[in-house]
Amino acid sequence: MFPTKIIECVLLRMLIKASTITNLTDARYFAAKEVGFLGFNLEEGTPGYLDPIYMKAIREWVQGPKITGEFDRTPAAAVREAAGFYGLDAVQITRPDDLELLQGLEVIFYVPAQPEVAGVQAVLEAISGVNFFLLDFSPIAGAETLLLENAAAWRDMFAAFPTLLQLDVPATALPPLLEALQPAGLALRGGEEEAVGVKSFEEIDAVFETLGIV
Repeated sequence: MFPTKIIECVLLRMLIKASTITNLTDARYFAAKEVGFLGFNLEEGTPGYLDPIYMKAIREWVQGPKITGEFDRTPAAAVREAAGFYGLDAVQITRPDDLELLQGLEVIFYVPAQPEVAGVQAVLEAISGVNFFLLDFSPIAGAETLLLENAAAWRDMFAAFPTLLQLDVPATALPPLLEALQPAGLALRGGEEEAVGVKSFEEIDAVFETLGIV
């Protein structure tokens, strides 16, 4: 067990984004956990895409999180139009061009992680006008070890660039990671229902329990 004071220190500024929500069960679960952002993939033709009609229906049942449209290669002008039409509070994007068109929205910039701090930092330094970066380590094997071996450098980068971490590690590995790295928060993924309205949340429950969120 890790000292309670470590977890409490981390939680003072810990943001959580729930990503790729596709069903009401996930949306209500994460909203009840008071996550900061509830993300819906609105990029047609990509894995996890949700028709905006269903997104609008789901959002009627939840309160609290900022409703976030997730886009991949959509140009900023089209993202801006979609944000207005669907009443989005925030957007997640991957294109760095024309970011001035998104003023007035909270902007999360998605970045596929690299093993080296310098490579990631060079990417972040080239982008301005966003609120958070989402750094996705989930495809990288051994990400936990990689991060801890160079924790000081990663921590310095996260201090300069507010970052949400997405990575696949056991829940018990999170307290030492978060204490060592001190990112702005975490990005957690939704998933498919086993049946309509039925889903097991054992793994994600373990994450929230480890963070002291019940």
